[in-house]
Amino acid sequence: MKDAINLKRTRLEGSIHKRVPQRAAAAVTDIYVSHKSKIPVIVKRIQHLMVNEKHSTITVHGMGAMLCRAIAIAQKTQTTLENQIELRVTTSTVTLIDDIVPDDMVIRN
Repeated sequence: MKDAINLKRTRLEGSIHKRVPQRAAAAVTDIYVSHKSKIPVIVKRIQHLMVNEKHSTITVHGMGAMLCRAIAIAQKTQTTLENQIELRVTTSTVTLIDDIVPDDMVIRN
């Protein structure tokens, strides 16, 4: 246990470049939530897909801090459609990749 506590991460000599998370090809019924997403707009979109286009399932995706927003969107949609839909929450893990760019590789002007 002491060995694990005494291990320190090596000092980062460079900058971190975070890659965009990869996601599967999106279907019409897949809705990805970001910090820019407006809840009323997405609720109307889901309502249109379910009522007008007769889709039986819609998948709302949220990652990290957007999980709360994705849940809020699902609950608001359920309220808007007067509890005619059933909510199912599932979670999974996504592998993220960060690139470390060494200081000596950075091009300076």
